[in-house]
Amino acid sequence: MVQTERYLCLGCQLTLPETNDHLILENSVEKTMWGRIPFQRAFSFLYFNQKGVTQRLLHELKYKGNEELARYLGELYAQRIKQTAQNHGIDAIIAIPLHPSKLKKRGYNQSFAFAEGIAIGLGIENLSSVVERTKATDTQTKKSRSERWKNVSSIFYVKNVDALNKKHILLVDDVITTGATIESCGLEIIKKADCRLSIASIAFAA
Repeated sequence: MVQTERYLCLGCQLTLPETNDHLILENSVEKTMWGRIPFQRAFSFLYFNQKGVTQRLLHELKYKGNEELARYLGELYAQRIKQTAQNHGIDAIIAIPLHPSKLKKRGYNQSFAFAEGIAIGLGIENLSSVVERTKATDTQTKKSRSERWKNVSSIFYVKNVDALNKKHILLVDDVITTGATIESCGLEIIKKADCRLSIASIAFAA
């Protein structure tokens, strides 16, 4: 369980269901995104299982406002993927943005905090402010794959293309299920900017 303090207890860290995707070519996340968006690598930190530790962590991030925990998870994951990121020349990171109305209601963006932790750990630029969400969308939880795509199609806007040109961007979300949100945001980025993309998330729900 998550402690009432900011971070994970040691016992929880030892039981985290880590995927080690960054060490595996053609891993499950990459297979999910094949043929949908050009990317270099794709990986997730943790496996998601109903009622498991990852679900409890995500609940802590989304509904209890534990921003420090999200940032800490990013720093922890940066330790895991540091060599992979260096090998592939990842030099900037972007978190999937929330719509301003949802950001105001929730108080913070857990994906942004996670990305902040990774940026600190890897020593790379956090360019999350370059992309914005232009439309508030319904929750994706109970939607089919096609419904998820329709829900997030054409809802992102790149505000500063020059900031992304010639960079290798790590695009980060909290959970990848069908990958529709990552696909929509990633396609908008590469349509506007001359850059490469890799993909990461806190969790992957098979």
